[in-house]
Amino acid sequence: MNINSGLAGLTLLGADTSWYSTSGAGLTVESKAVREAKAQFTLPETTPPWREAGATGSISTQIATIRRLATIIDKPLTGVRALPTDVQSAFTTWKALDRLNVLAESAAKPGLSSTERGQLAATFAKGLADLQTYMGTAPSDKLELSFGQPVRRAESTVVAPGTGGLTVSVSGKGVVAKRDEVLSQMSGTERFRVTLERGSSVDTVVIDLGSLPEPPTLDSVANLVNQAIANIPLRDAGGNIVLNDDGTPAPKWKASFEPKKTEKDGWTMGINRQGLESVSIDQVDAPDALIVATGRTGLETPTAARVLRIDDPEAAMTNKTLATIEAKDRLTTKAVATTTDAVATDADGFAYVVGTASGDLDELRAAGTQDLYLTKMDSVGNVVWQRALGAADSASGAAVTVAQNGDIVVAGTVSGNFGGTNADADMLVARCANNGDEMFASRIRSSGDDRATSIAVADDGAILVGGRAAQGGGDAFVARLNGTGAVTQRVKLPGTSGDESITAMTMTADGRLAALTKEGATSKLRFLDPASPGTVLDTVDLGTADARAIAIASDGSIAIGGTTLTALPGTQVNSITGGRDGFVMRLAADGSGMATTYLGTAGNEQVDSLAFSNGKLYVGGRTTGDLGSTRVGPTDGFVARLDPASGGIEKISQFGQPTLRTEPVRVAASDGGSSKVDALGLGRGVATPEGSLRLTTGSTLREGDTFQMRVAGGPLRTITIAKEETLASLADKVRKITGSKALVTTPKKDDGAQLRVSPKAGIDIEFVAGPAGRDALEKLGLPAARVSGYDPIDKDAPRVRPGGSFGLGLNPGLAIADQKSATAALAKLKSALSVAQTGYRSLYWDDGKQALVEGARGGGSTAREQAQMANYQAALSRLASGPSTSIGF
Repeated sequence: MNINSGLAGLTLLGADTSWYSTSGAGLTVESKAVREAKAQFTLPETTPPWREAGATGSISTQIATIRRLATIIDKPLTGVRALPTDVQSAFTTWKALDRLNVLAESAAKPGLSSTERGQLAATFAKGLADLQTYMGTAPSDKLELSFGQPVRRAESTVVAPGTGGLTVSVSGKGVVAKRDEVLSQMSGTERFRVTLERGSSVDTVVIDLGSLPEPPTLDSVANLVNQAIANIPLRDAGGNIVLNDDGTPAPKWKASFEPKKTEKDGWTMGINRQGLESVSIDQVDAPDALIVATGRTGLETPTAARVLRIDDPEAAMTNKTLATIEAKDRLTTKAVATTTDAVATDADGFAYVVGTASGDLDELRAAGTQDLYLTKMDSVGNVVWQRALGAADSASGAAVTVAQNGDIVVAGTVSGNFGGTNADADMLVARCANNGDEMFASRIRSSGDDRATSIAVADDGAILVGGRAAQGGGDAFVARLNGTGAVTQRVKLPGTSGDESITAMTMTADGRLAALTKEGATSKLRFLDPASPGTVLDTVDLGTADARAIAIASDGSIAIGGTTLTALPGTQVNSITGGRDGFVMRLAADGSGMATTYLGTAGNEQVDSLAFSNGKLYVGGRTTGDLGSTRVGPTDGFVARLDPASGGIEKISQFGQPTLRTEPVRVAASDGGSSKVDALGLGRGVATPEGSLRLTTGSTLREGDTFQMRVAGGPLRTITIAKEETLASLADKVRKITGSKALVTTPKKDDGAQLRVSPKAGIDIEFVAGPAGRDALEKLGLPAARVSGYDPIDKDAPRVRPGGSFGLGLNPGLAIADQKSATAALAKLKSALSVAQTGYRSLYWDDGKQALVEGARGGGSTAREQAQMANYQAALSRLASGPSTSIGF
């Protein structure tokens, strides 16, 4: 009887022989837990690609092969060569990672030319995007591989104001450390105008702080305001005063002022309201101020946008910082370049800054390399709303103006995919309502790289945008749009013949369009007919200069600014220094009476902007010399005050910071801007603005952006963003697709709300990105991935199971554009390759899994099972150790 006969005998006795295994010199016994766990691993053996022969040929040959591929994602094997679903997904993922790894390894080495590095970077970017798309929809049975990390619920970025546009309570910045502290910034003689509105009903009360018996505090000012509001009675339809039950007049308004404690900086004034009540506050007869938008760039730090305010423009012209606008890189969260390109103010004291951001601005997620942004802020620097164009490739700001009805009109340049078209750089005009809602964004199509520089709104409401068209070697170009954004005229200015551009435009007091043109080395002022901008009404030769700024005074007189190397025509107010000087040229409304003032040092000066305010002319610019004081940085900024009648320089305020270069200085007048409303912590104007609920306002989404969803292996369903889409309406669209298989909510967070999709247990939801340039997932911050609810697990199921969830830890922002980024990407890819291998190994049984099972059982089975197994092991030992015999007849 040999050992097999002995085992057969045990089988005849009713024993199960599946619990033993043979190994060389002896036999081992498997516990019931091991047998149950092992029984789940049923996949046939396969040879992974990392165990196969490596790629042949040089690195350059391998890279050339990769570049020739339409995609780095292999097609699945079919027929008799078909692999199990999870194995195929693991292999496809690993091979794609390996190809990306080859590209990154090459880019991480020194000595590459810019052309070679650019080609590698482009191939890598496409391959990474292909891998992310594949992994979001890759077939899966037991193994789930994620591009980033395994996702159990999908959450969007926070969108302000979320699901509710009306704020019940608002508060400002802290102004005092203690509630009863005297408001030292106030003299006690100020008067404030408080306006309350609801629909067509408007009431205004004037508060005189001079009536207070003691110096003002937050409480005493609040009590004074609240008493004045309470004294406005409620009236019925007949005009009769409505009385309370006790016979006293019922107040018309529920709004009230109340001191509030801030989280960071002490006490401030707060405003409470009910329903649709709107509350505005301003100081009566407040002095004027200047708003200054500029930026600073360091040797190793990107440009950061700054907004300043000068409260004493007719005196020392001291400035204070209101706000810093700084975009962040999504991956590193480090600051990236953020410029200010223009600034405008409105009658209510709000400032509108337009610029260019090379990353994310708070919740506004950049879809391309850079985007045009528009920020509305109050007089103390609080951001009322901020929006970005949402360009898929690149957009930059140029100019901004406020229309007569309060709409904000912006000019810029957009390239690549935008508005359903894909082209080179074109001029763009966008119009926004006072709450930030985009009314239109019109792309002015033309061949070549065109650039917008300026914007103006004519008396009839038409919009005129100027700049440089690429045609003809560079033509001064004007387009006319109607109030709804339709382009009605596109004209090249007559009399120009290559290498020209419009550098600035504004409407004159008599309704003409004044346009500055740069024509070769000279500049000209051209008066155009706004109804037919190709019609030149008059031309003034400004001499050999680079004129970039223009402003119109209330009496119609004109100021022009820029830089020059030579003396300019007209009366010379002072002498040119002989270097590159800034200049301010003054003309009568008809273009006559030219007189020039120079702002110069031994260094270089440039006038960037001009603004008339309260009978004075203010100049914003930059200097590399000691213009108003000793230079501090490589390039300082300055604001100068000139007498507009004589052109005399009254005051120059120079500012800078060591090692930082000041960027163009844009000035705008703020009538009544030096308001003591600031001393309450509040901004001028409407203190309770109604925020827009549109997703196209609170995010970089644009109408027509899309994404797809697949629920529990069902069909792909497409969601398209509508013009008036809100977070609530988007959640409803998602609910229609998920049904009862997911919980879809819009929880409030910070100053807004977010979309949250949580699959039920055992349910997978695939989020698939929309087409390039129109992907709504990226702009919402939702993952382009499979989101899996937790699988229900039987409490008696084996602890070790095949497959599982594994995250590669990758990010769509990985790049190999330079050696440093390539080295960082290479480390991420090597880690991802290891994770892919681990995911594959999770599908097969091995000693490690057996050890886990035995370890989980504390060394074995129950006492009865262990006793039985000991008896079986003893029997096996006897059979194995006895002589090998056989019985015959």
